[in-house]
Amino acid sequence: MDNRRLFLFAVLILVAFLIYQAWMQDYGQKPPPTAPAAAATTAPSAATAARPQIPAAPGAAPAAATNAAKTAVAPVGEIRVQAAGEPISVRTDLLAVTINTAGGELRSVELLAYPQELHQPARVNVLDPDPANLLVAQSGLQTHSGPAAPGDSALYTTNQTQYQLTPGQKTLEVVLGWKSPVGLTVDKIYTFTRGSYQIDLRYEVHNGSAQSWSGAAYAQFASRYNINLPHGFFASMFSVHRYDYQRMALDGSGGYQQFEFKDLADKPVNLTSPGGWTAVVTHYFLTAVIPGEHNTSNLYYTQSLGDERYLVGTIGSLKTVAPGSSASFSDRFYVGPKLQILLPKVAPGLQLTVDYGKFTIIAEPLFKLLNFLHGLVGNWGWAIILLTVLVKLVFFPLNHVAFRSMAKMRAVQPRLKALQERYKDDKQKLAQAQMEFYKKEKINPLGGCLPMIIQLPIFFALYYVLVYSVELRQQPWVLWIHDLSAPDPYFILPIIYGLVYFLQAHVQPQITADKMQQRLFKFMPLIFVAFYAVFPSGLVLYYLPNSILTIAQQWWINRAYDAAGKRRQKDKALKGKK
Repeated sequence: MDNRRLFLFAVLILVAFLIYQAWMQDYGQKPPPTAPAAAATTAPSAATAARPQIPAAPGAAPAAATNAAKTAVAPVGEIRVQAAGEPISVRTDLLAVTINTAGGELRSVELLAYPQELHQPARVNVLDPDPANLLVAQSGLQTHSGPAAPGDSALYTTNQTQYQLTPGQKTLEVVLGWKSPVGLTVDKIYTFTRGSYQIDLRYEVHNGSAQSWSGAAYAQFASRYNINLPHGFFASMFSVHRYDYQRMALDGSGGYQQFEFKDLADKPVNLTSPGGWTAVVTHYFLTAVIPGEHNTSNLYYTQSLGDERYLVGTIGSLKTVAPGSSASFSDRFYVGPKLQILLPKVAPGLQLTVDYGKFTIIAEPLFKLLNFLHGLVGNWGWAIILLTVLVKLVFFPLNHVAFRSMAKMRAVQPRLKALQERYKDDKQKLAQAQMEFYKKEKINPLGGCLPMIIQLPIFFALYYVLVYSVELRQQPWVLWIHDLSAPDPYFILPIIYGLVYFLQAHVQPQITADKMQQRLFKFMPLIFVAFYAVFPSGLVLYYLPNSILTIAQQWWINRAYDAAGKRRQKDKALKGKK
């Protein structure tokens, strides 16, 4: 069996998969219709159109639990904001944040280091209040007993509406105030830290009323499922957005889980667990909420609000605050890129949101090695080339044995062709004669296939690393390669690879007598050009030097084997003369 035939088979499977993937995007499940633009002017938040009942906190009696979003009222004359609230602008070294005094919700978070499109000024907006792309972070206090506390629709006061993290300043606090007519006061405090995508949230509750207050803090994401995948065969094949997705993720007592939003309408999540976190996960970015009370039970929940809108949230355990006493609640938000070095430091298991699928066991160490090489050379493209060299060195002994087998096959080509000509009309006798020939010459016809089979998982794993690692998003190599996670815009690397493969075909033996397979082999360079044209350019950058090194190794072994064969013939001739 020719190893190129095996690789061709794998290539055809992959191409078929890509075609199927593009067809499903064009003719499969359509993205949900977007909300009318007018909805943006009728409500402070698209999630407020149908206020849900927040689940009761762990340990609370469901009948006694009160939805603070419905019961909290603003004292007349004490709130200076408009009915819909007013925006508060916060800017750090990494984030541009908009907080609304209505509910104190995080309405917009721009990632200053991540352009939406390459060489464009607009930045990735992870949180967005636009009804068509809704994703906002809401939070509040749920009242169990006593005076009403502020929920996610309460109106807060603030001393200023512009905040800036100044040079040398490590942290920045934004304080929102609320007070009930009966004396319950709440400070909602957001803390931003330099160099961090984490946003800390803390409630300081002081009970100045005449009765005890009991309640819990909750935090949730109001989200609309709205993934607009590119349409049209060529658009879906060449666009980096063809990999976009949006899911809900959860880490609790049952371990890490992911859920499709479409499944949450019929099967909502309702899980009580100590510690953990919940998140809305997209291709490169995520918004997560991590409860501050790790040693107490937290309820994780989802709710469908209709029209493709969902709530994904968590609520902590109850606390009781006696008259004249105070208490605090805390949660943490992470709003940013899925950086694999950073995520485990934010919360255990958060790095699992980087989904490499079934190849995770290979892709994770492969990324760590690639990241280490990037630290040495400072460029992901050169790191990929170094990775190629290292993989080649690791597999050198195995490749050496395989190439020696192929060199033997090349040396006996005339005799094999004679067998093929002799039994060209009888396939069964030809197969039997070839097996006897291989046994006599001590040749393993499958010897050249093993390295290819072993390296295929690395091929798939590297593909997932390039596609799903935000570290390689929009990262350049040299000259025209400005994004290693996207296809080569001018198809230069795929064309060069096609030429290299054409050269490689001339140093490897062809043992098949099948005319159709021989024709396929002639078109293999063109097949590979088309194949790699739609794959990330970083993947081509891996296989291009890999093929060049393969040619060099095969040429060196062929030359050594031919020289050894000539010496053996010369020795036989000398013995014959004697």
